[in-house]
Amino acid sequence: MKNFARRVLFFIFFIAFLLTAVYFGFDLKSNPYVLTKLEEPVLESEGRYIIPGGQTIGVELKTEGVLVVGLADIVNSENLSTSPAKLSGVHIGDKILEIDSLLVESTEDIIRYTEIEGVKTYIFKIEREGQTLYVSITPVQIYKSSEIKFGFWARDDIAGIGTVTFVDPETGKFSAIGHGISDSDTGNLIDIKSGTIKKANITSIKLGKKGEPGEIIGYILKNEDSLGYVENNTDFGIYGSINKKSMGYFSRNLLEVGRKEEIKLGPAQIYSCVNNEIQKYDIEITKVFYQNKPDEKSFVIKIVDDDLLQLTNGIIQGMSGCPVIQNNKIVGAVTHVFMNDPTKGYGIYIEWIFEEIYGATQ
Repeated sequence: MKNFARRVLFFIFFIAFLLTAVYFGFDLKSNPYVLTKLEEPVLESEGRYIIPGGQTIGVELKTEGVLVVGLADIVNSENLSTSPAKLSGVHIGDKILEIDSLLVESTEDIIRYTEIEGVKTYIFKIEREGQTLYVSITPVQIYKSSEIKFGFWARDDIAGIGTVTFVDPETGKFSAIGHGISDSDTGNLIDIKSGTIKKANITSIKLGKKGEPGEIIGYILKNEDSLGYVENNTDFGIYGSINKKSMGYFSRNLLEVGRKEEIKLGPAQIYSCVNNEIQKYDIEITKVFYQNKPDEKSFVIKIVDDDLLQLTNGIIQGMSGCPVIQNNKIVGAVTHVFMNDPTKGYGIYIEWIFEEIYGATQ
């Protein structure tokens, strides 16, 4: 009798679950938010209309301090190999903030100061994984030269090509890239002091293939005025403000921001400028992930547009940030390509980008 009652209760629960899914027009396979969407808080993106991106841009970033990107052995004046930086405990990824209490904003600051001071013990203020440390380093004079070296390689700026996701006409804010910009040598997210975005010209396309991502090859139009200023580099892309005189460059029909529970498996589009003009290309959303906190891999897309496949063979470097459109709403942005299949990649919910921008600015 008890078993019969349990079966009846289970049957009632199952029928109720199916009716709920039918009522909301979704199922858990196509959208995992079907049972939680009524409980979701209203985010800053609710009912908002923005300008879709797709423009290929050049990004120039100035790091905060100087980033150590490598350690090297130096042949000193006694013809012996040594690395003062390595012996002093300097790590790749360390951020140099000061030398002898003098602010370091570029590698030239270190070079100019040490050329005057010569061989002596220098006190470096560095930041490592959020902690401030002080390291003493005595450089060595290079064999048969008057030049002195510490034994580390450093970088104070970075440049590359990416794609704008959207521009908010109400605030002038923009978002681009879709994922954080990391140092190619260390893999660490770059802390920036300042940055600009500019127009870029595409010269060629390196096709993507299994195990080797393709790439947009081009150059930044450095002689032209910047389109806007980068305010932050986050795990979900860069954001900042567009110059008022550059707003016309992004002038297009507004699209509504789509919420994550509106995304369905099936047809969608991306805007991209890989052919030096913005075009809409067909994709399929093949998987949607439930996320209770922001992550840059929110759903999976597959390129199905024959024209785009002929141009790029799929998703390539430089396409990160392309807006994803479904049912005439911006629902996300392209973030990463699958290494084993360039036709597939990840997208991020547009809500997570909005939360990053407006949560930070508020």
